[in-house]
Amino acid sequence: TPASSASSPSSLTLPSSSSSATVTPLSGPPDVLLNVPTLSVGRIELDVDNLQADINLNANVASIVSINAGVQLSITKVNLTISDVSAKLELIVRLGHLVDIVNRVFESLDLNPLLVNAINNVTAVATQVVGAVDGLLGSVTQGGTTLSFVVDNLGNIVQEVGGVSTIVGNYMQNMTETGTPEQLGNGLVQKTYSYSPLSALVKIIFNAAGQVVQATVAKQTATGTAST
Repeated sequence: TPASSASSPSSLTLPSSSSSATVTPLSGPPDVLLNVPTLSVGRIELDVDNLQADINLNANVASIVSINAGVQLSITKVNLTISDVSAKLELIVRLGHLVDIVNRVFESLDLNPLLVNAINNVTAVATQVVGAVDGLLGSVTQGGTTLSFVVDNLGNIVQEVGGVSTIVGNYMQNMTETGTPEQLGNGLVQKTYSYSPLSALVKIIFNAAGQVVQATVAKQTATGTAST
């Protein structure tokens, strides 16, 4: 049974609850350990110029104690110099937990090989969605079939139907330049083009040779419907 002494300055009694708490120490060494066994400083200099201190103290006892104190301190310049500092450092990195994590991943893949295909499919779908959002000009529903039109990084207008992509135009033939070109530096120029069939604005970046570097849709409209 733990005992505490009120007269001992080194003892400390903490409030206890009805149920006892058990503290479990950390097992094993830490993953990353930085040890500094040796640290020495050869010289420390402190230079103070024009240090002035004025202290005024007035005390009156007859009127039940009245004290007025004033302190004025001024320093013109302070210079602190620390030199000849040497230290010995020891860095220990243990990769045991990392190896355990990697091993568990491999064990999970061995037990569930279909996870590899699922991860690849999710990555491919995410890549397609991101690309479509950046370059989506718009979509048209025609006879129950949705036609999506995107602009690729070469400035081509691509029609996508059921996973099949077909180039149906480009920015030079089917778009109209609008606005003022913007200089981006390093020889890059950004121009804005309007694609009127879907009321979309496309920003195209050209290099110094006039080649298309990137094309993104700045403004796009909602889905339309066309009858055949």
